[in-house]
Formats: sequence, structure tokens, C-alpha cells
Amino acid sequence: THDTGFFFLSGWSFYRASMSDEDEYEYDSQGEYSYSGSENGSQGQEDDDWIEIENAYYEGDDSRQNDPHKALEMFEKVVTLESAQGDEIKWRFKALKHLVTIQFRLGNHDDMVKRYNEMLQYISNSAVTRNECTDSINSILEAVSANSSAKDVPFLSKMYDITLTALKTANNERLWFNTYVKYGKAYLQSKDYNQVNRIVQELHRSCQLPDGTDDPTKGTYLLEVYALEIQLCTATKSSSRMKQIYPKTLNLNAAVADPRIMGVIREEGGKMYMSESRWDDAYNEFYEGFRGFQEAGNPRAKDALKYVVLANMLALSEINPFSAREAIAYQEDPEIVAMRNLRSAYEANDLGSFEKTLLDKSNKIIADPFIMTYVEPLRRRMREQVLLALLRPYKRIRIEFVAQELKLEVMAVELLLVDMIMDKRIDGKIDQIQGFLLLSGDQTSVSSKKYDALEKWCTTLESLTNNLSARVT
Repeated sequence: THDTGFFFLSGWSFYRASMSDEDEYEYDSQGEYSYSGSENGSQGQEDDDWIEIENAYYEGDDSRQNDPHKALEMFEKVVTLESAQGDEIKWRFKALKHLVTIQFRLGNHDDMVKRYNEMLQYISNSAVTRNECTDSINSILEAVSANSSAKDVPFLSKMYDITLTALKTANNERLWFNTYVKYGKAYLQSKDYNQVNRIVQELHRSCQLPDGTDDPTKGTYLLEVYALEIQLCTATKSSSRMKQIYPKTLNLNAAVADPRIMGVIREEGGKMYMSESRWDDAYNEFYEGFRGFQEAGNPRAKDALKYVVLANMLALSEINPFSAREAIAYQEDPEIVAMRNLRSAYEANDLGSFEKTLLDKSNKIIADPFIMTYVEPLRRRMREQVLLALLRPYKRIRIEFVAQELKLEVMAVELLLVDMIMDKRIDGKIDQIQGFLLLSGDQTSVSSKKYDALEKWCTTLESLTNNLSARVT
């Protein structure tokens, strides 16, 4: 009996599990049952609809890369079916995001804009989280920016304008601000500096109090505005404007420590000092920029480290930038290895290795436009170092010999020597008649006396000229 009862229960459980979702049965105390499928049939149908929507979404997701047209069909189905369910948004927002990106890949800009506008209608819906909204908008705009050429700038602008209008309406200030900053960077990349300037001014106004002063509660926002403005100054070579803005960013950084933003600002500060040949200051700024990028995990850290090495050599610094803890992580990178080899050749006064490393295309040193700007000053520094090492044992040396060692024309060597004598880096005089450089300790020669007499004569002549000019005026 026990076995039979067990079989009966097991069989009944199996029978219950095999019923359709629409079927429902009621049982009385005697075990009799009656069918009542109409009561919960609508709930079962609704569940089936959501399952169909979910299946369509994942089928579309699986087809996105290999079969975009099928993916479009599935995501369209998701939007249609879920819209029929009412106001609930579970799959529709994500499906619309994929519709936008796929239409862009296929070059269907009109359909893309249509679906993008539809997607933006839901950014204020409670079912769409802020993170989901931010990630979706950013991924779409980044995809458009990354795949847009100069001729596509109007379309890119249209996408940003649509986004900014929607975010303003949705009162999503942070995302509106970040999107506007990205908009400015897009124009900066396309070299439309008037538009960048317009955006900077609009962003700055959003960070000000009613009296026009900066709002101290928006320190992070202000740093981002100044970072964009500083990049604009660098691009347009507006050094005077840069000098006004840069101190403000350093004051703000004392209150708002954001390495992601300060990395950009300090790098641009380094470039400003480089343009003024303030090598030591540039070195310090580049190093701080490198640390900021490295802390934020920004890939620009590698380029910033290359600029650190460049400024370090130009500053004649004895500090080894590769000994810093932050730099160790990049010591195996081929481009950083090349910069280390360049500095090693510089320290060893090995002009041949220096030039070979510098000009090797695989090292990508002169492929960087910024480094290329300072290749000649760097070569000059290298020749100065080689020259100082060459002169060390001599009291008198033929200029032609120096020219051969430096692989320069005699005239170029004479100009280099004059500059280094004027900078008091060489204590000596040039005998152009005999073609010698006379260093300190050999000042009693006939040539040296001639040089002294000539110098006195020039000084007297200059004084006489000044007196005559004063009388005429």
C-alpha cells in the first residue's frame, strides 16, 4: 500500500507539472476537482509576453556583431512588444541603445537620430538608473566621435546638441556638464577653436555665482573648465591667457585633489614652461602631470614620462627620472626604453648613440610632434655637453678639430662657443685669426692680447656712438 501511495503521489506531481500555465484546478476536501482556467489566464499570457521580450533581446544581443540586420529586427521587436505592455521599462532602453549604435555602424544616420531621440525620452524614468543612463549616452557619443572624420563634424555636433538639450530638460547637471566638456574636446580635436571658446564660456557661466565670481562649491567643475581652456591656450599659443588661468588651477587643486584633471593641467603647464625655455619648471610640471596620469590610470602617463625625460635633459638635471617609483612600471615599454637609452647616451656624451637612438623610427621619439619641436634644442644641449667634456684637458684647442668631433661646420661651432662664453659656461676666448679657442690659463698669448685690445676698442667705439646719439637728440 505504501508503495502504491508513493507512486500515486509521484504520478500526480508529474501530472500537475505538465499542465499548461493557463490551466488551474480547484480541489474539494474529497479530492474532487473542477477546472478554472479563466481566472489567471491573463497573468500567464503576460508572463509569456515578458519571456518573449527577454528572448528577443538576448537573440538580438547575440547577433549584434555578426548579423546586424537580424539584431535590428530583434531589438525592434523588443521595443514594440514592451511598448504594448504599458509604461514599464525593463528591456526597451537597452534595446534602443543597441538600435542607435547598429544604425550608426550601418550608416543610417536618420534612423539613428530617430531612435536616439526615443531613447533620451526615458532618461528621467525611474526604471533607468543614472549609471545606465550615463554609460549609454557616453558609449554612443564616444562611438560617434571615434568614427567621425572632418566631414562628419556637423553630424557629431547634432548628436551632442540633441543630448545636451535632453539632459538640460532632465535636470541631470553632472551628465550635462561632462557631456559639454566632451563636446569641447571634440571641437578641440577638429581644431574649431571658436566653438571651443564658446563652450568654455558656457561651462564657466554654469560654475559661477550670480555676481559673476567662481562658485567655490563647484571646484571640480571649475578644474575641468580650466583644463579645457588651458588646452585651448596651448593649441592657439595664447601664452598671456595661459599665464592668467594657470595659477587659478593650482589654487583650486589645493582644495580639490583630482589627479585625472590635474594630470592634464600640469602637462599643459609643462608645455607652457617649455615654450619659455624654463626647463627646470617644465620638468617639475611634467613630473606632476605624469604622477596624476599614473594615479588615475590614464594611458597618457607614458607620454608624460617621455616629456619628463626631455625636460630633464634640457635642464641639465642630474636627477634620474627613471629611479622614481611611479616610473618603474613603464621600464619595459619599448618607447620608454628608447628614452632611457637616449638619456644614457646623453650622460655618456656619446653623440653617435644619441643621434642613432633619436632618429630610429621604431623608437617613435620624433614621431611625437611636441618632442619634435624640441629636437634641435636637445641636440644643442647634447653638443654642449660633448663640447665641455672635449675641452676639459685643454688650454688651447683648434676650432676645426672641435667641429669635426661635433660633426658641425666651423661657423656653427664658433656661434656655439660664443653663446657658451656669454653664458659663462666656458671661460675662454676665440682667436678667429688663428682658428683657436683659448681657455683660461693661457691668457698671455699674443692672440689673447690682440683680443683684449680689440674688445677695449669696441667698448670705446660703442661709448663714442652713444655720446654722439645723445647730442643729436
